[in-house]
Amino acid sequence: MLAREDAPKLWAVIDEAAFRRSESMPATLKEQLEHLLDVEPRTNITLQLLPFDAGFHPGLYGSFMLMGFPQPNPDVVWVENLTNSVHFEGSDDVGSYTEVFDHLRATALGPPETRSRIKDMLKEL
Repeated sequence: MLAREDAPKLWAVIDEAAFRRSESMPATLKEQLEHLLDVEPRTNITLQLLPFDAGFHPGLYGSFMLMGFPQPNPDVVWVENLTNSVHFEGSDDVGSYTEVFDHLRATALGPPETRSRIKDMLKEL
């Protein structure tokens, strides 16, 4: 879907722990990292790595997805946890998660630094 000409935009901030936990499966991790390097240059994809040295951050509460839709549809936040998932449409909830995402983007490595860090991880495997 992300490779289509009319593909939606994806902006992902991924905690470094997500990569490091997969080190016990080096072949799988290698394929995943190489795939990220292959798809990241697309203009509709922005990838940022949130390094360990960023310390505590609001993303530690769990993963979430912000989804923007054309009017008149409301923007939505999708939150997953251990036992279920829930979505929020209210502007207060969407605004709170947007603020968290803005903080994560500002704290994470920029796309060029992320690409460089992924290449370094590949060399370590």
